Amino acid sequence: MSKIFNIRDRQDAFDYILSAAMECSKIVSLVQVGSGAVGYRDERSDLDYVIALDSDESMLEVMEYMRQKISAKYDLAYFAQEEAKHLQVFLLSNLLEIDIGYGGYEHAAALKPAFKVLYDKSGVVEEKMVQSREWMDDKIFGDKQKKDIELTCNSVWARLMHAAVAIHRGNYFRAIGELEYVRKLYIDLLGDRYRLESALNCEIDRLPEKEKAAIMSTFVTEYSSGELWDSLVKLTDMIYKEMEDCNIPVTHEKLNAYYENLR
Repeated sequence: MSKIFNIRDRQDAFDYILSAAMECSKIVSLVQVGSGAVGYRDERSDLDYVIALDSDESMLEVMEYMRQKISAKYDLAYFAQEEAKHLQVFLLSNLLEIDIGYGGYEHAAALKPAFKVLYDKSGVVEEKMVQSREWMDDKIFGDKQKKDIELTCNSVWARLMHAAVAIHRGNYFRAIGELEYVRKLYIDLLGDRYRLESALNCEIDRLPEKEKAAIMSTFVTEYSSGELWDSLVKLTDMIYKEMEDCNIPVTHEKLNAYYENLR
């Protein structure tokens, strides 16, 4: 079994990918993204890149070039290519993950603030990425926020009612599943408000301590009717407060009356 990667292994992989990219005439620029662009979080941070191509027509050719280069150098535990997302995922046998996104250099844009242009033959990639930050957050989080609000309005009341009925019937695992769904809706809404990535709770640790404590208070540690009801009421209060300016079909007051009828 291969040893788990260390900082030196990661740096060697970084140097190799940079060299391989610079050798390809169709690669205009290599950009490091994620924590590595501003200083790795720790020794277990992975490598994330965006490759800027001379044109979108070169994408499949360059993706195959990078696959061959990396697989020739390293034993792979896993490889996936998602052409629709313009993404490759490599997991080396030492468990170092390398993610590479692809796109034409003329459309270069920074999806997140952290990026470092490692080299740029065009001389315009960094400027385009910096300019994109002026509107990208509003577009990404604004569009997502609209979708999350719509989803919450249409579904949260039903999930809360289902959780209440499940507790009433003693179907505690069903209730927990419904509560987890509602908690995820709430975390998505907070992520939108604070401009944090909520998928898999990626950046939710950066929420204010008060917000994190409120979320933690809704987790169930004991499968009992009382604790499940407490969690349900807390989640209901929190999500209706977050959505107080939105038109949810079942009001907060109506839900509370429903809960009292079942308890």
